[in-house]
Formats: sequence, C-alpha cells, structure tokens
Amino acid sequence: MKKILTQIGTLNSLMMGDYNATITVGELLKKGDIGIGTYEGLDGEAIILNGVAYDSRADGKTYVMNENDKLPFATVSKFNNNAIEYKISFDDIDQLKEMLEEKLPSKNFFYMIKMEGLFKVRIRSCYKQAKPYQPLYKVACDQREYDFDEEGYVIGVYCPNYVQGMNLAGWHVHFLSKDFRHGGHILKLQGNNINYKINDIDEWNVILPHTEGFESWDLTEDLKEKTKQVEGSSKK
Repeated sequence: MKKILTQIGTLNSLMMGDYNATITVGELLKKGDIGIGTYEGLDGEAIILNGVAYDSRADGKTYVMNENDKLPFATVSKFNNNAIEYKISFDDIDQLKEMLEEKLPSKNFFYMIKMEGLFKVRIRSCYKQAKPYQPLYKVACDQREYDFDEEGYVIGVYCPNYVQGMNLAGWHVHFLSKDFRHGGHILKLQGNNINYKINDIDEWNVILPHTEGFESWDLTEDLKEKTKQVEGSSKK
C-alpha cells in the first residue's frame, strides 16, 4: 500500500504569522492517523496518535480535540504498525537525530516515526495568539516549558533538505505522555532502550491554504536561521 504524507500549509507562512486555520480535525484524520502540527491561532502543539487529535497547550495540559477544531499547519500519514521494531538509546535530542539519520536508506525521502518508552524530556508550547498575528520567531519568546520523566510516545516526521521553507528539514518531534495528560514540542530528550518504528513515505501531498496572508505575502524570504531558533530554543 502506498504511504502518503499529507501536509497542511507551509512552514514559511506559519513562521511569518499565518495562524489562520484551513482544515478541520475531522478532515485531517481522514488523511492520516499519526502526525504533528499546531492549532488555529498557534494554540499549542498538535500530536496525532492512533487516529486521535491531541493539543498540548502552554498551561501544561493536553486536551482531546473534536472534529470541528481547526489547524493551520500539520503533517500526517497513515502509520503501518507492521513495520520492523527497533531499539535505541541516546543521551540527548541531537544524538538521537544523528543516529536516526544514519539509519535512513536515503535522506531524500520523507519518514514518519513512532517511539515508545521511558523518556526524560523537556517540552514547550506557546499560548494561543490574538490577531493581528505576530511572526512565530517573536511569539516563541512567550513559550512555556515543562520537564517530565515518564513513559510516553515520541511522534515525528523527517523531511529532506530540499523542502526547507515548505517544511522543517530534518527531524521534527513532539512528545505525548502515556496517560495523554501532557506533551508538546521537544526541546531536550533522553531515553534508554526505546522502541521505535519508522515508515518510509512514497508520496508527499501539500494542501495550500487560502488565507489572506498566504495569498498576499512574499514567502521567498530565507527563514532558515530564524526557524532553527524557534525549533530548538529553550528559555531555561
């Protein structure tokens, strides 16, 4: 069966402050049962797992979203749970990403990963923004961070370098606790004998937003360095 990665919106438009939603949770879940993203107004971190949409917000709690909730940016696929299961141990998030990239058959394709085990993790989420929206590299300064040492899941997507600006090149990973009570975008991560499965992707579909920002902004600016600051910055 062909494995398709469906992407809603583009990273550059999100970075510039287009948090206007273009798809509902119900519509998104028809396209995939696993993935990551964010919700309308940049309201927390989206984690899609086993066909359920969760929102890990800046208050430190995770909520189950209903089919009418909306998203401006997300990346999902239908996960093949029959994939080979591996084990991995790592001391930090950078080491994990390097080890995983070394195992990829090619860095020119997309991949979806699902990990499960006991993690020591630092996560972050941003508060929901009010209009007029400010660029992401500015509002990320108002993020909230939390540390956990517990069992849970790491859900992530790998994008090749040639899609920089459309999506984040390399690995982008979110955490969700096993009891589904909290999670978020991962800033720091450590794990020992973690189980994981990877799905390689055959096709990449992008659903472009019909928003005022996307239709009128110049999205050609190189935001690579600002994106790095947003994705990996910790205030602690």
